[in-house]
Amino acid sequence: MKYLLYTLALSMVMVTTNAQRPQERRHHSNEQSKQADDKKGPGRPNRANIEMFKTKFITDQLALTSQEAEAFWPVYNEYKNGMRTIYKEKKENEIELQEAMLTVRKKLASALKPILKSDTRINDALKIDKEFLKKMKNEMTHRRGGPPPPPRRD
Repeated sequence: MKYLLYTLALSMVMVTTNAQRPQERRHHSNEQSKQADDKKGPGRPNRANIEMFKTKFITDQLALTSQEAEAFWPVYNEYKNGMRTIYKEKKENEIELQEAMLTVRKKLASALKPILKSDTRINDALKIDKEFLKKMKNEMTHRRGGPPPPPRRD
């Protein structure tokens, strides 16, 4: 009986120690899974795919012609870079952040005037980022199988 208990205890210890992988192997397998996720493509979009979807979404929503798109994208990319810079520099002071963001948005509107020609299209261009983010959130929630987000109270 004594030998049976020792054998059982020894086998349990061996099973539990074999079930745990060393730390370096765990880290290595996570890197492999990240590389595999990057190669998956449309199933799990990476930053480049999201930017491609965003470009297509904005182009479709604004109904840009090829000539308008050629003029629009450099102005829009400069605007996005300016917004990133402002956020990094002024994120501690909310009033300065909002003022700087408003100034950049006004510059965008004036730069887009000769390209889009219509105040309605310029207004749509200013709203388009929020629409894209909202659409992305809804899509991610839907793909994860979660409930739809609750309505916002503004």
